[in-house]
Amino acid sequence: MGFHSFDLQSAIFSLLSGDSTLDSLVGNNKIFDSTAPQDTAYPYVIIGSESITNVGTKTLDGNIYNINIEVWSQYRGQKQIKEVMERIYNLVNNATISVSGASSVMSYVNNATTMTEVDGITRHGIVNIDFTVYDN
Repeated sequence: MGFHSFDLQSAIFSLLSGDSTLDSLVGNNKIFDSTAPQDTAYPYVIIGSESITNVGTKTLDGNIYNINIEVWSQYRGQKQIKEVMERIYNLVNNATISVSGASSVMSYVNNATTMTEVDGITRHGIVNIDFTVYDN
């Protein structure tokens, strides 16, 4: 069975960073696969935490990769964060994603959450997605 975690992350990063509409919403390649560099201007996107569940059978290897894509903003109000989250939703929900060594990748957005951080200014949005990946 293949462990496609990094290949999937790379495919998600390419999908998000290659979208001109998302780039116009967050600006200049501000999509990261870990914490954003210090002093990064808002808004930006982070490919966040991941959990993996084996869904293989006797004849087919597969895993569900549950991944959070996080959006960070300091825009006054929710317009900006919700526009970015909507774009991410449109890019990843039921998307065709190619992952090295996998025969099938299905994606489904489970939920989306917005919150205001304790500073009362920073908004944090999370788009939670399941990527089901089956091996060749």
